[in-house]
Amino acid sequence: MIIIVLAVFAVLTYISWFYIKSAPTRLIMGLISFALLGATVLLLTANIKSHYGMKNVTTTTEKTIYSAGGSKSPAGMLITQELGTKSGNYVMIYADSEDGKAKPHFVPNKKNMAEAINKKATYKTADVDKATVKTVTTRREWQNDFFKWLLDFGGEGHSLVKQTSTVTVPKNTWVVLSAQQAKQVTAKQKAAGQDKAAAAAQQKQMRDAIQAKVAAYMKDNPKASANDVADYSHEATAEMTADAMKQMIK
Repeated sequence: MIIIVLAVFAVLTYISWFYIKSAPTRLIMGLISFALLGATVLLLTANIKSHYGMKNVTTTTEKTIYSAGGSKSPAGMLITQELGTKSGNYVMIYADSEDGKAKPHFVPNKKNMAEAINKKATYKTADVDKATVKTVTTRREWQNDFFKWLLDFGGEGHSLVKQTSTVTVPKNTWVVLSAQQAKQVTAKQKAAGQDKAAAAAQQKQMRDAIQAKVAAYMKDNPKASANDVADYSHEATAEMTADAMKQMIK
């Protein structure tokens, strides 16, 4: 609409200075129309340069994510691939539901690179119970309907300013692997599975260690319920499985 307004004031300015015969009227109308034209130009310039008439609106979402290794593995797995060198920006593979299939997330949209460069995804490990992804998104929105009506000639509304996604995984029960490390772990697990005697011995060793941990927990917590014991056993299993996977990539 502002382009139409600009054109109207330009025409009025031209008519005022060149077609009005009365000098006082020409001066008054010429100055008014020229001032309106100048104000319109300044408004358009301010919108283009500093997004005048718009405001930044920030929204935050957080959801639980699940292991890239599937629900059968006691330990969680997050597979990462850094974009570029030391960018701190990653493509990450995980599942969106407990029984869902793992898939890549935060893959840049090559068809819209202007928006892709404003997106960043990273990860961290922390002392938490579950893995989550928290996304903070800032977009430009019109301050009110008047500015939208007047200035929205290029679809600027809802344009992305910045989006940051942070994946947080439990430091003791999850393993963060690069794509190469994930292949390395898979290969070692496959090779270990082929040696049935060694695999059985390793599994027995882990079971014995878990049983010892559970026994110690029950001794220290004699009033623990059956659910408490089961939760601790599951956590101990996940921790030991994660430790074993970490040893494979050292």
